[in-house]
Amino acid sequence: MLTLYLLSKFKRRAMTRLPYDIKKSFFLYLFSFSVACTAYIPLGHSAEVTDAEEQLISAPQTETPRVTTNPKISPPLTFTPSKSYLVFQNILNHRDIWGQLPWELAEQNITSIALYHTGNKLQHQLDKTTLSLIENKLALSLIDNDMRVKTCIQCSKTYINVKKGSIRVKHSAETNTELQAMANDIRANAFLMWDASFHGEVYDIQLKLVNTKTMDVIWTKDITEMVKEDADIEFFEQSNWAFSLSKWGLEAKRLNTTTGETEKVDSFTALGLRNYHFSTLTPNIEYAILFDIFTNLEQTDVINLTGINVEGRIFFHLPDWSETVKLKPYVGVGQLLFNNYHALSFRAGAEISFFDSGFLEVGLISVSEHDIERSDIPDYASTISFGGVSYDITLGYRF
Repeated sequence: MLTLYLLSKFKRRAMTRLPYDIKKSFFLYLFSFSVACTAYIPLGHSAEVTDAEEQLISAPQTETPRVTTNPKISPPLTFTPSKSYLVFQNILNHRDIWGQLPWELAEQNITSIALYHTGNKLQHQLDKTTLSLIENKLALSLIDNDMRVKTCIQCSKTYINVKKGSIRVKHSAETNTELQAMANDIRANAFLMWDASFHGEVYDIQLKLVNTKTMDVIWTKDITEMVKEDADIEFFEQSNWAFSLSKWGLEAKRLNTTTGETEKVDSFTALGLRNYHFSTLTPNIEYAILFDIFTNLEQTDVINLTGINVEGRIFFHLPDWSETVKLKPYVGVGQLLFNNYHALSFRAGAEISFFDSGFLEVGLISVSEHDIERSDIPDYASTISFGGVSYDITLGYRF
């Protein structure tokens, strides 16, 4: 009886709550369905691209796509973003980018530059991290060339408008007036508009410098390099050591006591080894220690001078003429050592670097004139006069 009483009571309570439960469940399902539908309706909106969205949209299609469980996800890049950046870093390190641009900017009274990325991030093949690293490398290169770089946060922002299934990319500035207003806001004299991309084995960097007052294009450059997909990246870093072969126009004279005539030579050949050093305190100055063995190759039976030159030298880095030729003035002070003689030497000139390892030096060498004692030779004086001021031509190779 107790059991029947409890069952009948539970049945009555269930019958009284059933309509309420049905209504409550119905409204919950209706609300959930509405939220789900709203999430998929293509409403018009404007939003800044996030990292995840940008990587999903900008991932390039390869020629042989791999099968993935999610068809919306693009296949992985043949080059990882880190390797792509290493390729661009290598290009920016061993290529001369600016040439005589610093001098031209000084003539036009342009003292501050802001970087502006012009690439379309929807169709870009490089991820945001790689683009940021390339921009930082460009800014550092400008700073190393004594240019002042302005921070422009809005210059790197890209907005995407999605409306009725169409996608439209919007940059921070779409007109010259907006660009000039942005320049006035950050107090920049010029914009360096840049973009970087790679297609297969071709890596490309586009640079364009624009005057913010006149909107004139001051300078433009396109750097392209081919790198095979399976090739190892070789970094073009100058070695700390070098061989050198020099020709000095110094004179050496020896008097013939019998005839009264003077035998002389007017050139010496020097074979040298060099060690280079850099300092973070003086990035535009390079130091070197030189060791040279020099001798004359003419009149060796009468004049035979062989000695050692130990020299300290300072190189001054200047803006490069072109992508392959670099000019570095230098000054050096050394000691010329013989068996029983030493003299102070002074050298000054300019080094012209070409390719990646070769260089040519053209300058002057000055050695104070002295009489050097030598073994007696019949009919000749016991001393040889050596020294003077003359040319110095050197060919060298870094290794």
